[in-house]
Amino acid sequence: MLTIRETGPVWRLQAAPRELALGVAHCELPANSLVVPDAVWTNLVPDNAYVECPTFFLQDKVGFVALLAYFVVHGHSFRLFVRSPAGESEGLLLAYPRLDEPTMNMLRRFDQLAADQIDDLCRRLEYFLGQLGHSDEHLTPNA
Repeated sequence: MLTIRETGPVWRLQAAPRELALGVAHCELPANSLVVPDAVWTNLVPDNAYVECPTFFLQDKVGFVALLAYFVVHGHSFRLFVRSPAGESEGLLLAYPRLDEPTMNMLRRFDQLAADQIDDLCRRLEYFLGQLGHSDEHLTPNA
């Protein structure tokens, strides 16, 4: 049996299946890295397709970051999750694009620190992935 020897977190980019399939193809990631659960096919949860890294089908962390950059540069919505290799979820880290200003204002009234952290994380992600997009127009990890 083949296994991967990663002990760190497993990252999940979750989004609409069509946009995720286009991103996977654009970044030249293995097609088998795209997971489309039954709930997507039955349209119960239409934007629940995902790619995880590192996994058996995708160990290329640079490719995974290129996929994130593809989503940011093209303005596609996504959610980013992290979990332990054993499967325990640590939850949603980021929803992109940013929350709109009225929603952020409401969050600030309830929890200023959380709102500031979300805003800071979004800014950092946009900057980092934007820099990747400028340095590699094609966003292909093997280019």
